[in-house]
Amino acid sequence: MSILNILIEIELKLKQYKVQFIFLFLFWFAGFSVFLVIEPNHTFWEYVLFSLTVRRPENAGDFTNFYSLVWPILLEVIVFGFIMGELLEKYNPIITSRILSKHKRNHTVVIGFHHLTERIIEHCIAYKESFCIIEDHEELVEDLINLGCPVVVGDPTETINLGFASVGRAKEVFIGIDDARIALICTEKIRKVNNKCPIYVRAFEDHVQDYLKQPPLNAISFSTSKWAMDGIQKWIKGKKGNVVVIGRDSLTHRIAYNVSLQPDREVFLFDDEHDGIEFSVNDRLHFVEEFARYLSDLQAHVNLEEVTQAFICWKRDSEFDESLYLTSKLRLRYPHIEIFVRIFDEELVDLVENYKAKTFSTSSNAFKKLQELVPPFSAIAPKFDD
Repeated sequence: MSILNILIEIELKLKQYKVQFIFLFLFWFAGFSVFLVIEPNHTFWEYVLFSLTVRRPENAGDFTNFYSLVWPILLEVIVFGFIMGELLEKYNPIITSRILSKHKRNHTVVIGFHHLTERIIEHCIAYKESFCIIEDHEELVEDLINLGCPVVVGDPTETINLGFASVGRAKEVFIGIDDARIALICTEKIRKVNNKCPIYVRAFEDHVQDYLKQPPLNAISFSTSKWAMDGIQKWIKGKKGNVVVIGRDSLTHRIAYNVSLQPDREVFLFDDEHDGIEFSVNDRLHFVEEFARYLSDLQAHVNLEEVTQAFICWKRDSEFDESLYLTSKLRLRYPHIEIFVRIFDEELVDLVENYKAKTFSTSSNAFKKLQELVPPFSAIAPKFDD
C-alpha cells in the first residue's frame, strides 16, 4: 500500500471520529482548567500530568476522583477504538475512491462510464496514466472502485463532485455522456475553474457542437456516430435493395437516414423507444416503433425477400443474445441478406462471424479517432507499441 493511500485511510478514519475527538479534547481541557483552580502552586507540566491522570495531586478531592474514573474510560473507548478500527475495519470503498480523486494533480478526468470512456479508462490503467472518473451509477464503476481506482460516484453536474475530481488541476477532460444538457453544464462549470485544459465532448447535434467550440468554452466536440458512419458508407455505397436497421441510438438513425437518401431503396427502421429520428424523414424511410427480436417481428412489416442488407445496432450488452439469435435466423432463412452486427467486445467477433456476418465497433473506431485529436501530452496519445 502506498504512503498516499495510508494517509488517505487515516484521514478517513479521523473524519469518522471527528466528533469523538473533539469531545475528548474538550473534556481534557475542562479538567486541565479545573485543576488550575483547585490545585494551586503546581508547575504547568504537573497540571498536564494531573489532567492525563498520570499523577494524582495530594489530598485529592471528589472532582479528582471522578475525573480519574471517567478519563481512562473515554481514552480507551475513543483513542483505542480509533486505533483498532484503523487496524481491523474495512473502509467505505466509495469514500476512499472519492478522496483518491481529490488528491489528483495533472491528471485525466473522465465523465460518464460507457463503451468509449471505458476504453479510455482501460488505456489509462494499462499505461499507468493518472486519471479519475465521475459516474452517477455506482453499479457501472463497481469493479473500478473495488480495484482502488479514483472514482467519484455522483451527479457530474454538481460542483461538489467536479471538485472531488479535481477538475481545476486536470490536464484534460473527456465527457462521454449521451445527454447534451449534462455535457453542456459540465463543460461550462469545468471551464470556470480550469481555462487551460482541453475538454473533449461527445455531442451529436451540430448546433451543440458549434456552441461548445465557441469562446469561452473552447471545447473539442465530436460525434461517434459520424465517425462510425464514415466506415459504414463503404458498405452501403452503390448497393441495391431494401434495408432493415435495428437499434435505438443516433448511429442507428444516421444509418437509416443515409441509406434512405439512395435512389430506389426502402429503409425499415425498428426502434422501440423513440417515435422519430433527428433527421428529416422521407418517403423511403419507414419507422417501426417495435422491438424486433424474432423474424416474425420483421416479417410483419417488411418482405425480407426484397431486403439485401440488415444492420443490427443494439448497444446494450444484455441484448447481444438477441443480436446473435436474429443473425443466425436471418442467415439460415435469408442467406442473400448481408448482415452487419454492432459489437463492443472483440472477443465476440468470432461468434458473429460464424454466421458470415460483418461486425463493427463504434467505440473502438471512436477511440482511435479520438487518439488522432489529442496532443502528445494526453493520457490516450498513441504509444509506440500501440
